[in-house]
Amino acid sequence: MPFRTLLAVVITLVLAACGQDAASTGGAGTPAVPDPETILADARALPGIDDVTLRYRDPDGDEHPELPADPAEWAAWTVRLDVVNRAESGAGSAVETMDDLEQLWDRAAMAAATSTPGTIRTPFPLPQLEVWLHPVTPTGSEITVRAYPLPESRDAVGGPVGDAYLFAGTPGVVRAVFDGETADVRVGDASDLAKVADVAAVQGAGVDVVRTIDDSAELAVADAPPRPPYTPSADWPADPSAPECDPAGLRLEITGSDAALGSRYLFLGATNTGPAPCAVQGHPDLTFRTLAEEPLTVTAVPAPGAARVVIPPGARAMAVVEWNAMPTADNPDLTYEVVLAAAPGAPATELPLTSWAVEGYGPHTNLDIVDGGEVTVTEWRPDGAPF
Repeated sequence: MPFRTLLAVVITLVLAACGQDAASTGGAGTPAVPDPETILADARALPGIDDVTLRYRDPDGDEHPELPADPAEWAAWTVRLDVVNRAESGAGSAVETMDDLEQLWDRAAMAAATSTPGTIRTPFPLPQLEVWLHPVTPTGSEITVRAYPLPESRDAVGGPVGDAYLFAGTPGVVRAVFDGETADVRVGDASDLAKVADVAAVQGAGVDVVRTIDDSAELAVADAPPRPPYTPSADWPADPSAPECDPAGLRLEITGSDAALGSRYLFLGATNTGPAPCAVQGHPDLTFRTLAEEPLTVTAVPAPGAARVVIPPGARAMAVVEWNAMPTADNPDLTYEVVLAAAPGAPATELPLTSWAVEGYGPHTNLDIVDGGEVTVTEWRPDGAPF
């Protein structure tokens, strides 16, 4: 269910429990105290929702089982709804329609508090509404985000809601909490700091620092190794004297994906970051891993061909992974990360699917490559060469 629809229903439930209909403009009398069980039962029946809890908080932040009997006090109170759903549902329309959601709540509050000519009505202030999302991941990571109301500032992936779903799908992350003011992103092991900070940087997430869960290490996102510039090249010399590329001088990355008629494609890149041309030959070496960073048993079949490719400085060689759509129903062990080496035995780089950013689109989190699957891998070719 789109988040806009969910919140509209939730608002209607809350207002109805307060003795008012969000669409109504008439009525009279003193509103009844909300019935939390009615709100929860109706909210839990919504599609895509695993659980909902409701809490009332007074102006001091203390929790209570119900609102005060005097409706005049309600405006200073908060109704907090905690919604548990599955992370794979994605941020979706929640990222795109937050302005509409804020306006929806404002209109509902105005309708509940405004008298209509010709009617007798007792206006009353509504409690403030907060909606928190708790996306459930296959790894059980703690992901929490205040989805309503949102702060005015938003980043390229849609603010805290988009950030929460981004890190819910990034291997290595065990905690990501966004309360609307601060961001707390944690990894289970210090070896994951660099790749998670890289994801935060390339996706423009509102995160300054990534820390380990035990506070033993941290990495500022601004200090993550920068990605080298990519310079398209029309000149690919067949230079037999060019040395083999030093693995330390190659930037390995996911550069794109595509799908057509049941076939899937993943594009891989190797950018020469050195000052001189260097050569690669053969096929990249791949391992596919789950969100828990566990390797999947996937057969990688090398495509015919293994020409030597000399990569000019700043240019990029490309390889393509191709596979047929694989069944994923009720299977949490999808591919969330590719471990890529330029050649068998060469140093490998862990590449979360979320490390690939496309302007104007949300991040990819997983692929339908599963245990027991088979893929075909091409050799390295000059960028722009046909496959």
